[in-house]
Amino acid sequence: MTRGLSSAQERGLIILVGLAIVAAGIAIFIPEFRRPRIPPPAEVVLPEVRVIVPEFLSSRPQVDLNSAGVEELTRLSGIGETLAQRIVAYREEHGPFRSVDELKNVPGIGEKTVEEIKDSVSLGGP
Repeated sequence: MTRGLSSAQERGLIILVGLAIVAAGIAIFIPEFRRPRIPPPAEVVLPEVRVIVPEFLSSRPQVDLNSAGVEELTRLSGIGETLAQRIVAYREEHGPFRSVDELKNVPGIGEKTVEEIKDSVSLGGP
């Protein structure tokens, strides 16, 4: 003798399965239900701190435009290997740089780059 579910029991089972599917969908697809809510960190106010850096640490060694090789020139901000090679080629063709602004004559170097590196370069010896 096989005993099946009554129609009321079938409806109840269908409703339960449907609710379980909806709950699983919410838990999977809506992130707020998956992650526990963590309050934002409290604001931390620190007393003012003054850092004193010795001068020899704060000043970067300057790159000599008239003697630096490609590798050393690439350490300058905004100067990659290609521009460094162009600087060396320009120097070999035109002689030592007489001013930092003369870098603007190197193809690919403009006012912005010169401004960015002017404090990091020097015009030492040839």
